[in-house]
Amino acid sequence: MKKLLALVLCILLICGAVCAAVADEVKIVFCVNLQPQLPLEFWQSIADRYMAAKPDVKVEIIGNPSSNVTLPQYEKTLLGTNQFPDIMVMQNPADFVPSGALLAFDEGDLDYLANPDVGKIGGRQYVANYKKQIIGVFYNKDMFAANGIGEPQTWQEMVDLCEKLLAAGIQPFSMGLKDGWPQSVLANMFAGTDLLAKDAHWGTKRNADEVKFDNPDLVKAMEKHQTVCTKYCGANTAGITYTQMLELFFTGRAAMLPIGSWVNAEVAKAEHDFEVGWFPMPGDDNADVLSVYVNEGLSIGAYTKYPDICKDFIRFFFTDEALYGKFLESEQLFSTTKNAVEYDMIPLRKEMEARIATMTEVEGFESMTGDDAFLPGLKDYYTNKMTQNIAIGMDVTDALDDFDEEWEIAKEAIDDAA
Repeated sequence: MKKLLALVLCILLICGAVCAAVADEVKIVFCVNLQPQLPLEFWQSIADRYMAAKPDVKVEIIGNPSSNVTLPQYEKTLLGTNQFPDIMVMQNPADFVPSGALLAFDEGDLDYLANPDVGKIGGRQYVANYKKQIIGVFYNKDMFAANGIGEPQTWQEMVDLCEKLLAAGIQPFSMGLKDGWPQSVLANMFAGTDLLAKDAHWGTKRNADEVKFDNPDLVKAMEKHQTVCTKYCGANTAGITYTQMLELFFTGRAAMLPIGSWVNAEVAKAEHDFEVGWFPMPGDDNADVLSVYVNEGLSIGAYTKYPDICKDFIRFFFTDEALYGKFLESEQLFSTTKNAVEYDMIPLRKEMEARIATMTEVEGFESMTGDDAFLPGLKDYYTNKMTQNIAIGMDVTDALDDFDEEWEIAKEAIDDAA
């Protein structure tokens, strides 16, 4: 009998130890942005590296299920179905902060960043910005040289060189509308040079309804966007995907590619027999304005049970130099940390870093951060509808009037929720 009691007691102790171990294991869900340069395997390697250092923590990776579902759309679905992650790649914090879905970082939490104040909303920080990307024009240096063309310093010089390329039977720009976003990058360049260079915080004024989208500077910017798309991008932009845009450029069938600095990753691996150059989209009288994307980073869900562990995971991501360096190398990114992080840069990426040091930086128009950010829903409208409509020939003033109407709808929704 005593042996039986001892056996039962032993079993109970073992079960208790197992249950305690299970109870002590922490699980956090990390929602990521799946893309060719950053596939599931890359994000899993980050989770594995953290779990090796913190064996009591389990990190589960989830991501947008297809290229047809954007990350913000997926995260909104997760929020609406009570499956919001603990940590997530965040692109549109302004869409989530009003509902209280994101946890604000405390002072000092992001002391490893060069500028932890970038993108604050209402004085609070909700995103640890993990990269800076710049937008401009990649070009075929050999094609320019063969046609006696140099980098344009003004918008008129840009028009003149496009006309010269057309006369030589060369398509000036590679552009496609089928994926619904590349044309917005082009539009952002013009909005940067014509609008935000004059008033970097114009977005805050729009959110306060002190200005309208239908104003002379933005009309001029969108007219330039329309000119490029309708005159200098070939006849079938509506049927061309982003992948096909890259192919047109790297096979020498278009002279220029207006896009973000992430294309440096394609320059590094693409098979092409010409030298690739880069310049910022020029304004009316200069080429010194640089539009940048600083809107993406890591956020913490307000409903997490483990805020301190989430903050520790994010700190680990930024301060493990091998890990963060691999992330930066994936798209030849610009670092946001205080400490410089070395990685294998291609020559063009090094050249770009040197050139932009003296330029005036403004945020990408639709990706403005913090209090300048578009009201919830407007970013999607700008990207998926307005800039596409303008690109295929819609009257610019009418398109901007419609955008102002969308602003009214978004503002009313915010007021009703409050």
